[in-house]
Amino acid sequence: MRYEKELIDAISSEDFGLTEQVLENIIEEDDSIEYVKVILNHMEKNLNVYYGMPGPAVHYAERFYLNGYEKLLYESLKRKPTQHTLWMLNRILNSPQLDDKDKYLTLLNDIASGAGIDAAVSAEARSFLEYHKGINGDLR
Repeated sequence: MRYEKELIDAISSEDFGLTEQVLENIIEEDDSIEYVKVILNHMEKNLNVYYGMPGPAVHYAERFYLNGYEKLLYESLKRKPTQHTLWMLNRILNSPQLDDKDKYLTLLNDIASGAGIDAAVSAEARSFLEYHKGINGDLR
């Protein structure tokens, strides 16, 4: 991947303009869902970086929605859920096009009640779970 280091450096700098420029270069010259793996890996390892709401990295990842992004996000959340990746999960759970919504809600429930998960992350998961219970009725 031609722009992996530049992407990580840009995201780490919290410079959204620079991140957007690197992502534009990626889209023009080296577009690949592999960069979504890089972004999610970075989020797992760098909890204190501000990624934006949602920010250019998330916008890039969401370009692959229903084309593998949601599966990569699921795998990332299974490895190491973070507040930002939970927020990303909530965004896809709000989509009526999401296949296997129950699978993602089960994961959210597991994170909300999971041992060994950061307390703030579990609390965030419980908050999103309550929200989805309100929309979809009792989820379990």
